[in-house]
Amino acid sequence: MKKLLIIPILLITLTLFSQYKPGKAGGGLYNTGQNSIDKGWYFGIGATYMIGYLTQKASFTTDTLGNTYRNDYVGDPCGNFGPYFEIGKFKMNDKKFINYQDYGIAYKWFRGGEDYTNEFFVNDVLTTTTTAEGTYSDHLVSAHYNIGYRFDATDDMYYVNGIGANFDYAFIKSRSGTAPIPSLNYVDGPGSMFGEIHYFFGMGFKTGKRLIIMPMIETPIFAILPFNHIVSTHNYFNSRARRLIFRVRIMFLKKGSKSCPAVFNPMGIDPNGNRQK
Repeated sequence: MKKLLIIPILLITLTLFSQYKPGKAGGGLYNTGQNSIDKGWYFGIGATYMIGYLTQKASFTTDTLGNTYRNDYVGDPCGNFGPYFEIGKFKMNDKKFINYQDYGIAYKWFRGGEDYTNEFFVNDVLTTTTTAEGTYSDHLVSAHYNIGYRFDATDDMYYVNGIGANFDYAFIKSRSGTAPIPSLNYVDGPGSMFGEIHYFFGMGFKTGKRLIIMPMIETPIFAILPFNHIVSTHNYFNSRARRLIFRVRIMFLKKGSKSCPAVFNPMGIDPNGNRQK
């Protein structure tokens, strides 16, 4: 049922955002005029990384016929890098509260694993050690929408931070699991479809042409699909991992945006040969 619901949710979300036209007076999210808007297309490239969240340990002891037997378990999560690509549209204005938004689609590859160890003791003497290396690899397509506040530090640089929602579908999943640790919730990873609320932060650098370069970082806050508990990490085997996304956006301003040079002066050079701010 969840797989059937996620597709219309994605389509409806993208359709609603694509209908937004801020340049019309009296309409749109910000209700501003065309001259106060920066908008256009962007594409981004970057990397994902899975941060291991807490090493899981457990110990179990039994006494039988005068002997003491103990198993010490360790599940140590480990992360790995994967590529990230995105494309979408953005809009910015001069409002005091929400003055930035973007929406788009992305490809993500999340990779990581777990180092598993089971040590068996008899009367406090180590007799056997069992180890295993688990790995996971998820290829996903994603739709996202972000809103935030942009602060102009200078004429050519700004900061932006805010929250957003992402809806992801894992179209390829690969697992090489470890043995479960007793008493822990062993899961081979999240489901194929899920949604999250995330936080993002970026720094934008304007150039003399219709171009903005914006490095960004993003991490989840909590899951909304399925909504079973408010956590920002995901179960993989015996442990958990946090998703991080690092990317650089190349943002192309549409003609007529407020930060564009004048049409008659596309390079932004004044009559004295100086570059205009």
